[in-house]
Amino acid sequence: MPLIVLDSVSYRYPDASEDALRGASLSIDKGEYIAVIGGNGSGKSTLVRLFNGLRAPAAGKARVAGLDPALASSMFAVRQAVALVFQSPVDQIVSSNVEEDVAFGPSNLGLPPDEMERRVSEALEAVGMAELRRRPTRSLSGGQQQKLAIAGALAMRPECLVFDEATSMLDPATKARVLELMEGLSAGGMAVVHVTHDMDDAARAERIIALRSGEIAFDGPAAAFFTAGRAAELGFSTPRTIEAAEAFGIAAEIGDDVEALAGKLLEAGIARQGTDGVLGAARRDDGSGGAGTQSAGTAAAFRFDGVSFSYLRGTAGEVRALSDVGLEVPRGSRVALVGRTGSGKSTALQLMNALIQPTRGSVTSLGQDTKSAALDARKLRMSAPLSIQRPESALFELYAADDVAFGPRNLGLSGRGLVDRVRCWMDAAGIPYDQFRDRMTRGLSGGEKRKLALAGVFALESEAVLLDEPTAALDPAAQAEVFALIAGLAEAGRTVVFATHSMEEAARADFVAVFADGALADFGAPEEIFYERYDPAWGVALPFAARLAGALRERGAEFPGEPLSIEALRDALAAPRGGRA
Repeated sequence: MPLIVLDSVSYRYPDASEDALRGASLSIDKGEYIAVIGGNGSGKSTLVRLFNGLRAPAAGKARVAGLDPALASSMFAVRQAVALVFQSPVDQIVSSNVEEDVAFGPSNLGLPPDEMERRVSEALEAVGMAELRRRPTRSLSGGQQQKLAIAGALAMRPECLVFDEATSMLDPATKARVLELMEGLSAGGMAVVHVTHDMDDAARAERIIALRSGEIAFDGPAAAFFTAGRAAELGFSTPRTIEAAEAFGIAAEIGDDVEALAGKLLEAGIARQGTDGVLGAARRDDGSGGAGTQSAGTAAAFRFDGVSFSYLRGTAGEVRALSDVGLEVPRGSRVALVGRTGSGKSTALQLMNALIQPTRGSVTSLGQDTKSAALDARKLRMSAPLSIQRPESALFELYAADDVAFGPRNLGLSGRGLVDRVRCWMDAAGIPYDQFRDRMTRGLSGGEKRKLALAGVFALESEAVLLDEPTAALDPAAQAEVFALIAGLAEAGRTVVFATHSMEEAARADFVAVFADGALADFGAPEEIFYERYDPAWGVALPFAARLAGALRERGAEFPGEPLSIEALRDALAAPRGGRA
């Protein structure tokens, strides 16, 4: 008997004008590994909440382990069988201490103390948080909160574990570990459902369920979806290796990695061994001067001098987040903050915005000492607004357009000027004004809320913008829209500082600041960070193009430059012998 069955299920949220999910039918067996994909607002989160009774069908039938999940009498058994890791992990953290939070679910199962301790220890070890078991939950970073939520679900030992965008804020190494965990759980007989916007992650699953406008548009093997043209037909992107292979005009298969792709490029003669191309040429000349002179001739928008910061200072739970950081962010530049989960990126952004004050050292933001008694904190935060790691949690107005209007209205805008400003930035953020202006914020999907929150920050048209994981939980099209906005801000001379776990995003910045264990490990142009000075010990991945370039060079291929995109690598491989890219 299938573990989960949906039969022509539909669901509509209160006050919504149309169904979030329509006519969904599927069955899931124990041990299956399934990826659920779709654009923001396509119905993914609604679908998986039907699996454990968090949503009850408005039409059709749902069965979990043979039970009706909508019945109160079935609820405990259903939620014991199907555990859900929410898109926003803070929504399921219930305790003030890490190990107590993981123990919460097992304790409600009435397990003996030794079994509960075993489950807590194994779950924390599985997500790499064993050393943080006594850490106060309030001091965790967003990525650490995601790992904690996963550990809590693992400790329940369900028959099906659902990850709703549960890896979106994890660093590459931790994300790889969680993906391997998913595969292991599936191999051990647990059904695993992974809601994701990352097609590389989706391709690791055996089965793809693709949603579009509330309907299941595809349900079948991952290989058939990505290599038989179905992804393109339905408007979905493909894994990076397949996308890169198509760019080079060769064939690739699901499961190909950069080494396999490098071999195919050499076999096809696209990459050449033993040529006399000029290695290392064509570094981008942006006048920055590289690390150590990044602000030469340019006033710093943000400056850290010997900055340290501790959470819960003076208590038994004190956590050092930053140690003796010196950093300068040039005005008008785009700076990417990268590093492992919990390395200090979010703390650095909050210090720039004066939401917190350094424990030691000084922070100068847009010419103001953030510790000064004369600081106008309100003015600074209007001049350098911060989009927090979960910006959707900052929404508070009833209607979407009113939330975007809040900041500009406080700057003195009104009437037609205010409407035009709100329309401009809602449209630019991919949440069109005419379609969403009167939508209730609580009825938006997680991705739509995130886009709305970003629109509210951009609508301030400020001197600088601080963004913490701005594209997490957004579909690929929305990610592209956000980075088009960032490029536009940079062209207009505004300073943009953003934290990211995507090295493709970091490669598009003017500078990359690498954080490791609360220290600034390096600062420089992307080419310097990802080629000349790259250190695997940082826990930071390389951009896909840089990994592919490295794999080609290891096989003897020679070509100029330090390409950070597939387009740049294609141009480098096509450069004449002895030429410069």
